[in-house]
Amino acid sequence: MAILVRGERKLRGPLRLGAPGPGLFLLPGLVLAVLSLGAVVLDAAYMGRALPGLRVGDVEVGALDEAGIRARLQREIAAPWSLARVTARSGERSWTATNADLGIEPDVAGAASAALAFGRDRTLGARIDAWLDALTGRAAVPFAMRAEGESARLWVSGIAAAVDRPAADGEIRLGARGVEVTEPMAGTLVDRDALFARLLAAPRLADREVAVPVRSRIPAVDRAGMADALALASATTTPIEVSAGDRGVAADAVTLATLLRIERVQARPGELPAVPTGAVAPTARYRYVARVDDARVRAWVEAVAAALDRRAKPAGYSVRPDGSLAVIPSTDGVRIDREALVMVALDRLARSEDAVKIITAPMVTERPAFTTEHAQRYMASMVPVAAFATSFPVDLARYTNIRVGASLFHDVVVPPGELSSFWATLGPDIAAKGLVPAGAIVDGRSDDSVVGGGLCQVSTTLFNAVARAGLEIVERHAHVYLIERYPLGLDAAVFHPSQDLRWRNDTPYPVLIRTSVTLTSVRFDLISVPTGRTVVFGDAVEKNAVPVTPDLKPDPGHAPGYSVPGRDVWRTRTVYEGGTVLHKDTFFSHYAPVWGGPAPAQ
Repeated sequence: MAILVRGERKLRGPLRLGAPGPGLFLLPGLVLAVLSLGAVVLDAAYMGRALPGLRVGDVEVGALDEAGIRARLQREIAAPWSLARVTARSGERSWTATNADLGIEPDVAGAASAALAFGRDRTLGARIDAWLDALTGRAAVPFAMRAEGESARLWVSGIAAAVDRPAADGEIRLGARGVEVTEPMAGTLVDRDALFARLLAAPRLADREVAVPVRSRIPAVDRAGMADALALASATTTPIEVSAGDRGVAADAVTLATLLRIERVQARPGELPAVPTGAVAPTARYRYVARVDDARVRAWVEAVAAALDRRAKPAGYSVRPDGSLAVIPSTDGVRIDREALVMVALDRLARSEDAVKIITAPMVTERPAFTTEHAQRYMASMVPVAAFATSFPVDLARYTNIRVGASLFHDVVVPPGELSSFWATLGPDIAAKGLVPAGAIVDGRSDDSVVGGGLCQVSTTLFNAVARAGLEIVERHAHVYLIERYPLGLDAAVFHPSQDLRWRNDTPYPVLIRTSVTLTSVRFDLISVPTGRTVVFGDAVEKNAVPVTPDLKPDPGHAPGYSVPGRDVWRTRTVYEGGTVLHKDTFFSHYAPVWGGPAPAQ
């Protein structure tokens, strides 16, 4: 297959006589007439021959007829042409081959035809222009070339394979490091037809270099499709410091990125800038849309507010060495206005501001229910109103847990009307408070590996002191089996988080808790203003006895030979105040049988 590319006349001078060139109007009519007559005479003189001084490429063919032109071109072009090198260049990369390698050869017949046709235009002005070029040595036509076979096409394909690069889409995503961005990259696509045409358009015989024509490939998501989302993401992830008085919470870019929602959507017509001329556009273009999620902002504000809230601290009492009480002053608290902070946060998050945004949290002051004035008012009337103690076997781990647990209740003041929770008083992460593994009941059996084992001794002792003070019992649980060192039916098991001991100070006066622990006992004392309440406990009612039988699985927490039958037990408590029944409780306990296995043989 031969592919032919033909050239056109070139190297025109600045002055032209053919219409509508301005040179025509600058010459007198007589000169024009002379030139016209001369062009006609010269055309006749060179009929069938090339104009004098005409070149095909770099080869002089002036005044030669077609056979002479072909012979000269064949001699001066065809032979050296095959050895001439072609270098295609793209940036710093280049590819070199000879014309022979590529199957590119001059079209001698076409070049001869082009040379003979030069200056034979139909219009008189054009012929005059051509003769002026010929007489001044500026007349030239490029020689035509053709590609035989597929070598040139394959060479172009190889260059394209090396240069072509697909476009890389931009991406915005939320990751472990916050807002993560992949920058878009335009791709490249070699214009193969244009490169092939350049290979055939050689202006001269010498080695030549052609630039590889490359078109830009536009990614489906370019920078324009990311701009708005990135602007909001940048504003939202600017670090924030939220302050409330002398306290503050800082949020970094990673934290703030969690407040965003980012999605990729197909762009509608007109939403993105037009594709540059000559660039290759994808079938569909996309853009990223970002927004601040209200629900996530509210959750973040709640966490910030919880960190900034400062609970009001009620007044308390301490006991002097002489046994008298001293008031521990109350302190006001601070509570963050959540809804107001959400509104402020939503506004500021979307703004592009400085390196750090400073937000002053809207807040309200909270006064404690039991103030210093209250404590001072009742201090002179505070006396012991109830006490209870329990004992336990010598065991260092159990003693440690009982001592630590009881110490967390020591000097705690429960204000009037307040609900007291065993687990709320101990607080979270009890292991960090110094509690160790010790014996406890788990799934109905003794287990020595429970951190905090022995705290039920603390809860049972507190329960009995509170019950004897005539205070309201809100939540109490029995142990799985009877522990004989506790009052029958008046134990109080705790197990986080399912079993708690809760009671309410339903008197108009504060209750001060005092504790003391020995190696074998724990005691709770309650100090308050006497209300005149009296407490009566009914005798234990025992039913549904369940004996210990040999098929019962021994419990590792008890010595062989030890056994306690199961039963149901009811205990009543009646609290009177001024002859009126204030509380009437029935505490029910279901105890399973337990034993340590058969006694050793004597």
